[in-house]
Amino acid sequence: MTPSGHTVHMITTRAPRGAGQEQVRVSPPRAGFDGARARSGTWEPLAGDALLDRVRHTGRARPMVDPVLADGLRSYLQRGLDDLTGAVPTDLAERVLVVTKDGLANSLSCPTHRESAPYGERPFTLPLACAVLVGLVFRQIVAVGSEGDAMSDALDALALDEHQAPLASWIAQLAPAERSELQAEVDRQADGLRRRWPAIDPSWLPRTQESLRVGLAEGRVQLAARVDLVLGTPAVDESSVALVEVRSGARRPSHRDDLHFIALLETLRSTAAPFSVATYYARTGELDVDPVTPGLLAAAARRCLAGIRAMAVIDQGMSEADSSLCAGCIEASFRNDVPEIAPPTLLVPAVEGVRVEAPAVVPFPRERAA
Repeated sequence: MTPSGHTVHMITTRAPRGAGQEQVRVSPPRAGFDGARARSGTWEPLAGDALLDRVRHTGRARPMVDPVLADGLRSYLQRGLDDLTGAVPTDLAERVLVVTKDGLANSLSCPTHRESAPYGERPFTLPLACAVLVGLVFRQIVAVGSEGDAMSDALDALALDEHQAPLASWIAQLAPAERSELQAEVDRQADGLRRRWPAIDPSWLPRTQESLRVGLAEGRVQLAARVDLVLGTPAVDESSVALVEVRSGARRPSHRDDLHFIALLETLRSTAAPFSVATYYARTGELDVDPVTPGLLAAAARRCLAGIRAMAVIDQGMSEADSSLCAGCIEASFRNDVPEIAPPTLLVPAVEGVRVEAPAVVPFPRERAA
């Protein structure tokens, strides 16, 4: 049942038709924790076909496949890495530098917001455990459906991944009160996922936890990410892939940077840009969708290169790194300094070989983080 009492049936979808709104952001205007009651009335999350329509239709014509765009982005990154090996005393030839979205975010943070662990590795916490378990529940729901106990199903899936053995052990050792708190939140979010996400038609080729990996600098630098859900067949003439990330916590500006990073990886990997990237917030049912444009990809490439440079600087133990894009500082400025004016923008410099629609500006999201 939805908050208003309407029943949402789990159905197998047909490919939707029609178009949604450009840069759709589906969210309650001023919702509380449960996202139910807003100042202007009752807000309900999208569900079923309407939810997938938002992901599949951005309000723009899907861009044509443009190998020149992908080549230009790759060349920009390659030239930057060639320059990096001469400018920063890091020997990339002796090891492989793995660049992830968490690593980028951490390396581009100022010292105040930077994690002490290298490349964005984080200690185990209840929110982190919830994020992993909710992701596993989501994977089962969109692939085969789920009617069982969410926590038990997620823990069974976690046990099958040897890389997650430390987290599984940490969860097993939780105190009863913490374990109960974790289970309650996983069950609550799983219930929302079951009610809102339909089974997806196999003709859409839904793939969960798909690995994206792109080698640069003759393989010495590896850009890597996993995507919670990929929809669409491989592109031929027109972009045909949508990428969806699922979050169990509150919305943050950095989540949009993560989306743009995976859009860049998909473009470099397949030479065809995805037509949209989206973040789904399982706690509230909010959905953010961005159409993928050359300007978005150029900004993502610039940020990626800046992050690799910062990683090299931090790796050498130097005190200063490029922190001009620190998401924590931007977030603080929204809360403290500019609560009532237009959000700041990140100017994107030209990338050779990439056609950018004017003005080449990528706005930061204005919403607050909890």
